[in-house]
Amino acid sequence: MALPPDLRGFGFEGHGIMETTHDVSLYDSDTRRTILVTLPNPRGLTPPDDDPEFWLPTEKAADALTIHLEHVPPDTVAIEVDEMGKLLSFCTDPARDLSSSTDNLDIEEYQLPPLVADRTIRRSELIEVRRLAPNADLVSYAPSLSRPPSNEDRNRYVFKYSTASVVASWGEIQMLARLPPHPNIVLLDRVVLDEMTGSQVVGFTTRYIAGGTLKESRRPFKLKWLRQLMQTVDDLNFKHGIIHQDIADRNLMVDPDTDMILLFDFNFAYRVGVSKGGSKMHERKRGERDDVKGVLVFLYEFITRDPILERYALDLLDEKDYKDPGKWVKHPDVELDDDVAEFYFELMTWVRQRRAGKQMAHHTEAPEHLDWPDIPEKTETMGYMACERRVAGLPFLEWQRPSLATLDPTRRILATGRYADEEEAAQKAKAAAAAKAPSPSATAIKAAAAGKGASSKERDERLGTTKNIDETVSDGVRRKLRPRQTKPTKRKQGDGDAGAAVAVDGPAKRRTSRQSSPALSRG
Repeated sequence: MALPPDLRGFGFEGHGIMETTHDVSLYDSDTRRTILVTLPNPRGLTPPDDDPEFWLPTEKAADALTIHLEHVPPDTVAIEVDEMGKLLSFCTDPARDLSSSTDNLDIEEYQLPPLVADRTIRRSELIEVRRLAPNADLVSYAPSLSRPPSNEDRNRYVFKYSTASVVASWGEIQMLARLPPHPNIVLLDRVVLDEMTGSQVVGFTTRYIAGGTLKESRRPFKLKWLRQLMQTVDDLNFKHGIIHQDIADRNLMVDPDTDMILLFDFNFAYRVGVSKGGSKMHERKRGERDDVKGVLVFLYEFITRDPILERYALDLLDEKDYKDPGKWVKHPDVELDDDVAEFYFELMTWVRQRRAGKQMAHHTEAPEHLDWPDIPEKTETMGYMACERRVAGLPFLEWQRPSLATLDPTRRILATGRYADEEEAAQKAKAAAAAKAPSPSATAIKAAAAGKGASSKERDERLGTTKNIDETVSDGVRRKLRPRQTKPTKRKQGDGDAGAAVAVDGPAKRRTSRQSSPALSRG
């Protein structure tokens, strides 16, 4: 079942349904943390996926978090609301932080080309300029933390990262590192390493192009840009065996210096014939999303501004629905440098040629095909929740940062989430902790997180404390969240026999990947 269309900019991470309460885990890309929202559940145990109101609690949780997030302490990890959305309590206990994180691979494990592997920068050397979208920030490079950042307009880059998955960016880094320079493709600029080890990959940067995407600017569109886009698609498909799979106005821009169209964002791209599961789960064919169809639908939507295509899934559209010339009516607000008929003619000539030509079965048929190593299997067990490492007293890479609403405008905020004047001290503390800490084993981490060896009372006191919203933040009075139901409940099956017991005393069920609304703001 598809996610609800609007979660106020939050990413859905998972939910748990108890007999009387519903837990929803939402990812706030502004602060890069997960917040658990507990709300009443008058519907009993898990409803079927085809229930039209299945996602209603998730939408209510997003609405409640939008209202209350700026009114609770910045280290809040959970809130509880009543049936009307009124805040009942909040929790700031780091032991209950459900934010996902991951260990990262050493740059040597990527086996990147030498020219790329030598172009690295540490996350602590990136100065945040603006938050663009979930897992994408505008940054500048700082030569050192003690010197002021460059005021040159060209010292602007886009930092892409994933806080909880190595797999999510593996393919995009490998692809952008190996594609040759192209006048219409935004390629990788630097590989970003962590500041703790100085060798583990946490993301990458690309050159920033001023002016915004075609979705944002809706500038007058030129026929030569269409020709450039079609040629770029041909180069990717035929020369390199690469399918982009996400050609849309949000992934296209125009370089103001060259007046040429640029294609970026290769996180959906894959090599023809390599689409598999397992270690290649993020490099796969995603339905009928080939690039010829992508260009066709993009141009049709751009020219007509058909409201039906305001939010579309390319794989669910039928290509033939957009080939009728009678439907190509230019919207009054759209500006073109030639007649619609010229755009339509050139596009359809290209579409017919592509459809009639030989179709590539495997990327190795391409003369300049790209190859790279499979992602190491160990990445499947590298993820963890931040609370596990905190409770165990083990060092890990922090991603949380102040919200936009609370940023100090007089201080520089770094990509680490810390202010520049805090970074040096933080790095020294991390290094000291890492030097003293033994290598963490999964068993040790889980045992520490679960409070193994502590008494039941000690675990309850550490893991179950929250603030009553009717009390002030500074008064120090705390109370426990509403107790979870701990007695397994049986659900009747269709034949009248009792089904398997449904556990209702665990934390919110978690999904392995985030699914995010495109908006960053919570407004």
